[in-house]
Amino acid sequence: MGYILLAPEFIIVWAARQHIAACNFAKKHQENTGWTRAHAFFLIMGGFTLHEGGKPVRVLEARDLEELSEAGKIEWPTITEEEIVDRSKGDYLSKTIVPFQTTWFIGQCIARGAYRLAVTELEVVTLAFAVLTGVIYYFWWDKPLDVRCSIPVQLLEGHVGQEDTVSQIIPPPEVSAQEKEEDEEITVLPNPLPSSPIQVDKSTPDPALTNTGSHVVHFQEASDQGMPEGDDKVVVNAGPLPSASIQVDSSTPDPVLTRMEQFQAFRRRARKKHGPLLGLGYVFIVFPLQRFFVAFGDMIFCDTLEDKTLRVPTFYSPHEEDTRTAILLGMCVSIMFGAIHCIAWSFHFATLPERWAWRISAILVSGLPIAFSAFLALLMIFDGKIKTTGIELYEIFILFILWSMFFLYVIARITLLVLPFMALRALLLGAYVQLDWVSFLPHI
Repeated sequence: MGYILLAPEFIIVWAARQHIAACNFAKKHQENTGWTRAHAFFLIMGGFTLHEGGKPVRVLEARDLEELSEAGKIEWPTITEEEIVDRSKGDYLSKTIVPFQTTWFIGQCIARGAYRLAVTELEVVTLAFAVLTGVIYYFWWDKPLDVRCSIPVQLLEGHVGQEDTVSQIIPPPEVSAQEKEEDEEITVLPNPLPSSPIQVDKSTPDPALTNTGSHVVHFQEASDQGMPEGDDKVVVNAGPLPSASIQVDSSTPDPVLTRMEQFQAFRRRARKKHGPLLGLGYVFIVFPLQRFFVAFGDMIFCDTLEDKTLRVPTFYSPHEEDTRTAILLGMCVSIMFGAIHCIAWSFHFATLPERWAWRISAILVSGLPIAFSAFLALLMIFDGKIKTTGIELYEIFILFILWSMFFLYVIARITLLVLPFMALRALLLGAYVQLDWVSFLPHI
């Protein structure tokens, strides 16, 4: 919601990327497998998980599914479109209600303008978002909604245990240098191909393990970057193990850490690394802003699972050659989005500065995507002609221009969100007049 309020065209690019990838994948496999766009969307969402020996290995990407199926190591999933729709939390009724409400609102705005009745700035903003809603619904019409459980795809028995089955396609996650330097921590990495279950030796229980202390291995919940995730590494705190025979039973994991416990551990690490004051600023200011703005790049460029194994990134979409088409669609929608705000160019505002703030913000929202596209085009043309002697200064200049455009756009978007609510304090009398819809209908 926050992203679509501040930069809705990035959501459009993300939805367009997924739509293009789903259409291409469905077109490629529809004749042989009968898959539709619903199947392709379900695959992009992480709906199929590779299992070996009854245990999950990782989420299957489109490339993994094709290569493993061609190699005869898995069977192509035979789930029907009706079964996928049944898993979805949305149906055609719920999908139809929102476009109907949106169309009704757009019709009201057009009728009020035709009868010279006052249209408020808040209605103009809502009209712009209504148009975006229609575009997003078109791109995601066949996408299942809020599916919680993936479908297991079993590795065939003839290939279980072979080192070259999945390891070549699905490499294990790497351990960073910082984690290797943690001498007082035991890092338990997930085995991408577990050959046998790991058991806990409970024949001679150790009293040191009866306390919920530092030797308990917690399987974390999925969380933001900087906090361990459920499919990532699990860290056990310092202290020697009381017994060499103690192992971890992954089949019955201990209770996961709560969100508060994860946050406290993250805060302790930040304080240890940056100091008490800077660590506090990093936790509450730098880290949230970093995670918020990094997502804008993910909406355009995220096409891999990164370091995740059992879930896909939020703004993930498979790699496609025609990504520029999605970016071009996002730019066009952004220009249209800003142009709709220009409808209120001569509307009533309480003060003259508010009117000019609205006009300037509407121009920025409409024009910055064009300027951004032109700047990227010039960058691609002259990038190879820049001398290497000033490459560092050149890169700093490019980043400064790009980030300046981005922050100007965000400020303009916030202005266009705040001004409509400020205008409610001094509305014209015509804004309170309702349309007499009965006059439009035949009646006696």
